[in-house]
Amino acid sequence: MSDDIPVHDDAGSLWRGQALPPLQPLPPEQLAEQAHKLQRTVSRRNRRESVVAVLIAPVFLFYAWVFPHWLTKLGALLCVAGLGVLLWQLHRRASARPLPEALAGSLLGFHRSELARQRDALRAAWLWYVAPLMPGMTLFLCGRQIENGVWQPGVFAFVALVMGSIVCLNRYAARGLQRRIDKLDELTVEDNP
Repeated sequence: MSDDIPVHDDAGSLWRGQALPPLQPLPPEQLAEQAHKLQRTVSRRNRRESVVAVLIAPVFLFYAWVFPHWLTKLGALLCVAGLGVLLWQLHRRASARPLPEALAGSLLGFHRSELARQRDALRAAWLWYVAPLMPGMTLFLCGRQIENGVWQPGVFAFVALVMGSIVCLNRYAARGLQRRIDKLDELTVEDNP
């Protein structure tokens, strides 16, 4: 029995020590398709976020006009302002830039920089996406509870859960983009020894 163990260890170390096949560089057509796909995905996401914000803003303006308590009114107006900040930051930090018309080498650098830019935007979503909405939502919910004469902390917990989920989903997506960047970097290193 003890004679079998070293053989197994030798086979395992042989297997772990074997050379991996070299990574193949991305063909320019595949790289261009990946870059176009990223741009389409980012554009769709930003359009969707913009449409939702444009639909929600009038609702909060209506709330500011209809609800009687000043805290509710202020919270609703701050929510509209927060949506404005969110849209501005979405455009500033995470908009899709046009693809260069130049050679594949510059396309690789451009695509990598766009992946990194989107990754960084997603990592910081708590700051530019969630944080601008929180003061308005907090004041709005406090005002509504004062108007109703009922204190329901579960509402705040639910909003915190939704906002926390948004942050977690964005961080998860950022990790996916980082894996794509790492793969591009591996291909670039293998291509240029």
